[in-house]
Amino acid sequence: MFWCHNVQLVNLFFLAFLVPDPFSMAPPKALEAIGKALSLQYERWQPKARYKYQLDPTVEEVKKLCNTCRKFAKTERVLFHYNGHGVPKPTTNGEIWLFNRSYTQYIPLPIAELDSWLKSPSIYVFDCSAAGNIVNAFIELLDASACSGTVKDCILLAACEAHETLPQSAEFPADVFTSCLTTPIQMALRW
Repeated sequence: MFWCHNVQLVNLFFLAFLVPDPFSMAPPKALEAIGKALSLQYERWQPKARYKYQLDPTVEEVKKLCNTCRKFAKTERVLFHYNGHGVPKPTTNGEIWLFNRSYTQYIPLPIAELDSWLKSPSIYVFDCSAAGNIVNAFIELLDASACSGTVKDCILLAACEAHETLPQSAEFPADVFTSCLTTPIQMALRW
């Protein structure tokens, strides 16, 4: 799982069942607590799977973790969860944004490059505004693969369409899409 949060720029509101009070912690500790909580939520759904998460990763760190996950997963499905709150929206070319080594600028990562590391089978979760841009680019990538005779086994879950922005309200968690996926009963009871 990969979390790209610019904690300084985004007002994160998380429910008590994710992280009780992220504002009572320093931003790095809050980010770590959020990543750990999300990992535990996925573990409830699939306890035998192994989960690794990368917080505010660089392109090199994502590549290394993707390759490692694919190596250990062998023919099993690999989950890639991108939570891009507080970073630029994905581009119309299907690029997501990661950080450079010194966290001073954003670096684009094309979905085609990401897919070449994860291979298939895989499942992608994109919890960010304009997530549809990634889906559209992925469809183009799949069409090109089909023309070459390659079949991809992947599932894409996106929080919104290409032209949409995620809702930002104190009434909802900043990651409402992720919360609906990982804690659907709590979300249904709360709203």
